[in-house]
Amino acid sequence: MFSTMFVASLCLGFTACSDDDDDNKTPNEPSVDDVLPAGAPKSIGDAVLTVNEKGQLTKVVDGDQVITIEYGSFSRATTYDALLKLREAEDSDNDYDAYLKLNGMGYVTDVLQVYKHPEEQDGKQSDTWKFTYNDAGQLSRLQRSESGDDFKITYTNGDITKVEQTDEDGDHKLITIVYTNAEYPEVKANTSGVMEFDEFFRVDMDEMGFLYYAGMLGQPTKNLPMGNTEKATWNNGEEYTFSDNYNWEFGANGFPTKFWTDNDGPSEIVTFVWN
Repeated sequence: MFSTMFVASLCLGFTACSDDDDDNKTPNEPSVDDVLPAGAPKSIGDAVLTVNEKGQLTKVVDGDQVITIEYGSFSRATTYDALLKLREAEDSDNDYDAYLKLNGMGYVTDVLQVYKHPEEQDGKQSDTWKFTYNDAGQLSRLQRSESGDDFKITYTNGDITKVEQTDEDGDHKLITIVYTNAEYPEVKANTSGVMEFDEFFRVDMDEMGFLYYAGMLGQPTKNLPMGNTEKATWNNGEEYTFSDNYNWEFGANGFPTKFWTDNDGPSEIVTFVWN
């Protein structure tokens, strides 16, 4: 099953430094055109994407897993602006409804993930997600209640260059992203706007990564990444360092059609089909 893969300091984050202003804004309808010049891909790997007449992502089918996105007003203890539902035909243990709060740019800032079967989640009823953006509208921080994961994302000239991950156990990872390699000695512009937070940048989004293709996770990087180096330090003091190189194939329009890493090899190719 294909899984998509959604700051140096708090004050780099748009919502962190402007929370009061954002709370007073009327959320905008997400605009896919703002982040994807040609619209969302028809498919990413095995996942088939469906959009409505406005170009908004409404459905993702990935094998027996179906994700739907509804736009409007949805009430829990507070009012939310969109609703993502995940259902699996073969195994419903992990089914959930995710209520999304959007900011004035149409980007998701808060998610309440409500499990349909809490008994399969050790009795846990829900999890929360918090997304923060920089002044350029790019995702700069992701905080997940699950495992206490906290991802701080640093940009240089519009490109993600560093991701720091910590969790509730005190483990720490530092991922450094590069934009050239032996095959691409010059940077490759991200003309399609494609963003795979998990695969490209090691930001653990799970199914929430599809929200990028709904225009809800901010702006893309200026260029396409070409590799990463990951250094992990566990709470027991053990360390490891790992590097990986990225490979791409492109269509006639310059949009990516295939992506894979040296570590995963061609057997783990992610394909992109565009309209």
